[in-house]
Amino acid sequence: MEYVKRFAAEKSKHRPVAQRLRKDLPDGLMNGEAVATTQYRPVNVRLRAPRLALAYYTLDSWIPMARGAVAAASRVWGGAAAVVLPVHGMPSAQATVADVLLPLLRLHDPDHIALLQLALSDLAVVDPSVVDTMVARFGGQDEDTDTVWQRLSPMPLPAPGAEGLAAQVNDWCTPFKSVVRHAQQRFEAGDVLHVEHGGTSRGRLATVPTLPGKPLLTLDLAGVDPALALMVESRIGAVHPHARDALDIVELPVEEEDLPALVHLAITGRPATGWRLASRYRSATGGGPSDTLTADEFMACVPFTRSEAWTKRLTRIDTSSPIVWVVGDTADDHALAQLCDRLYQQSVWMPSRLLANNHPLVRAVRGALWSFYSVGDQHRPPILLTSVSLSPEDLQNLATELNAPFTGMTMRVGDGPQVPFNVRKAEAVTPAALAGYQGIALLADPEARRISQRVPTSRENGSTSLLTSLQLPEPQAAAHLGADLHWYVDVWLPDHNLPAHAALPGSCLVQETNGFPETIARTARHSVSFISANMGFATPEDRHTRPLLHFPSADRVFEELARAHDATVERSDAGLRAAIAAEMWGSPEALAADLRGPARKVLDSFLPTGKKRDGDYGAGYAIRGIGYVALEDIEKTLGDSTFGPARDLVDRLLTTNVLRRGLILNCARCRFEAFYRIEQVGAAFDCEACGHTSPLVRGRWYSNDPEPHWYYSLDQVVRDLLLQNGDVPLLATRLLQQNTMSVLWSPELKITDAEGAIELDLCLIIDGRIVIGEAKSNNTLKARKGTREAAARLVHAAQLLSANEIVLATSARAWAKDTISTVTQAIEDSWTKGPRPTVTELIDVRSRH
Repeated sequence: MEYVKRFAAEKSKHRPVAQRLRKDLPDGLMNGEAVATTQYRPVNVRLRAPRLALAYYTLDSWIPMARGAVAAASRVWGGAAAVVLPVHGMPSAQATVADVLLPLLRLHDPDHIALLQLALSDLAVVDPSVVDTMVARFGGQDEDTDTVWQRLSPMPLPAPGAEGLAAQVNDWCTPFKSVVRHAQQRFEAGDVLHVEHGGTSRGRLATVPTLPGKPLLTLDLAGVDPALALMVESRIGAVHPHARDALDIVELPVEEEDLPALVHLAITGRPATGWRLASRYRSATGGGPSDTLTADEFMACVPFTRSEAWTKRLTRIDTSSPIVWVVGDTADDHALAQLCDRLYQQSVWMPSRLLANNHPLVRAVRGALWSFYSVGDQHRPPILLTSVSLSPEDLQNLATELNAPFTGMTMRVGDGPQVPFNVRKAEAVTPAALAGYQGIALLADPEARRISQRVPTSRENGSTSLLTSLQLPEPQAAAHLGADLHWYVDVWLPDHNLPAHAALPGSCLVQETNGFPETIARTARHSVSFISANMGFATPEDRHTRPLLHFPSADRVFEELARAHDATVERSDAGLRAAIAAEMWGSPEALAADLRGPARKVLDSFLPTGKKRDGDYGAGYAIRGIGYVALEDIEKTLGDSTFGPARDLVDRLLTTNVLRRGLILNCARCRFEAFYRIEQVGAAFDCEACGHTSPLVRGRWYSNDPEPHWYYSLDQVVRDLLLQNGDVPLLATRLLQQNTMSVLWSPELKITDAEGAIELDLCLIIDGRIVIGEAKSNNTLKARKGTREAAARLVHAAQLLSANEIVLATSARAWAKDTISTVTQAIEDSWTKGPRPTVTELIDVRSRH
């Protein structure tokens, strides 16, 4: 068998780890590919604005701080897709966000994590005495208090570290990291950006100016309930007082009679019909009766609309995308609602007190909510009612109360009987249930939402490298936001979806370069993403990066995941057999296809059954326990009148060296009987036992045959694979591949850390999800101390590889009692950080095809 050089495309400074992974592996045997192939492949590209998650300290009064964070996000290009995250309490390096928000933050997939810079004005909200103290200390003799405070209030406060926040983000998300440390595997405190209320744009987070002739429209919410003001600003954006100087702003007054319209806007995201916006606009501008302002014109000039200029919002609204109502009075309730709104575009936060029967705006609130109770078919999106702060019982009672007007309603069609009125209603769910829905939060360039190109690629050992730079236009925003604008590029390669994990450094996503790297790259949820600006050598005429992207193999991914936890991976003996067999068949899929159906019967026929070690065993002829099969035996195995299929199958397996053709002969001197491959036999042959050369004449083969008879032998690696039940992991992988877009396969691995070594039968990346597990021919997980120890070791391996799913596969009809629950309990007992994996059970894998 001819093999090729080892992983020439996988050059990295971690070469010793890669060599351990490939220990004793014939060159080129990874992911079933024997040679590097060059071909043109379709690549999809998108240009877009950044996705930002802006954290803010809640201090002792979270609503003013949240409004400040919303205003800060409103200034940034792409801020309409940003989310705000409350960091509870006073500033601290170890402060964190609530765990309940992390699953949805992971779905949001932020490019950058930023922390809102505190200013003196923020402290004054918590402690008004700060104003007098600072004015007395820093005011001039001729300055009045307002003048001094206006000068002092924007002063930034010393920023604490962000170690706690960075650790959480590292375990759940994959934001861009530092370009200086290209091999960085952790998102660290130094990677958190800092955003001020005022100031000018920076490359990664560009500030959008007021467009000429289009003033920015805001609402004067000073006299409005702060919670309602936050609801409104979360919909349309806001402008912080520190950022107003450079903007052309028209602030519409709000009267008492406008409050129901504000409620409608806050809940539905649309101005209410009949809202007197034109008269409010005339009051703000001092214009005449001819000055008008429609609802569409108003929404086109609010801060969040301005922040998405020169982009197009991409949404994924389908039957699975929910409408989410988050009820509660905490900062986490508000943040959860905003996350859902960015992902599903139909979500709202409602303070629970606005729903109280005695609240003056309760009718407006419920009226706006009931507008979602549309009549339609059963495929319409669900309404999910949830809360961080309310108990499940209170939430269920609220759902019942909101649904009450529509309960029991009936309708009649024509002369038919009365039937229940099919109305969508609210359903109470836990916040954890929301992460089960897919969403999207993208502000893409209108002309470059999806560019398909065919580019030359090199595919070797499961890795794919782009051989030429992608052809990228400038986004529309570049003409308006300046040459230093950083825009963002998503590149996705069909059939090669990498996991979004911080442990994958930028160095394994771009081909090796000398000196400073061109760009920062990261694995996003569905793509490899990079920043447009050239971080290395750039000129004013050529300031944009053109990286040669690299999509690493599953093996490289598992190396990096293990290395991030101070562990190593290497191929197990079973994995070596599977890798060699997959290379012989051409792919693991082709191998799995032959491990079932007619081809499997033929392969099994080479394994003598029972205690028969020599002689005829029905399906073939055994010599010292090894079976040899003739063509007529294969035809008999396949069934009557199958000579053609039998011949075709044998020829196919011969060309891949799975089978070898030869003769069964005995030595004229010592009578030793053995199988001799065709290339070992001529006019004579040398005995494998004594070395004697015997002529190929009558007496050297079966006496009843007039001529030597062709037999076939099975490759020893394939024989061992079958005898050691190595088919079970491959068949389980085939089942897991069903209805998927991308599967990256790594043969069985052994992962080692300070606690010892653990062998894994399943190591896959399925649609970007890390899947590990066990695949057994029996129905038990075994270890020296029983199933509980085996489960604990499996979960420990899952933690080291940051697995999203643990699969328990068996060829038996069921796992032994309590096996699944023992693994689930081990996750509950020992999982320390990051998203917990799900547990999937596969049974009867040899028959489910």
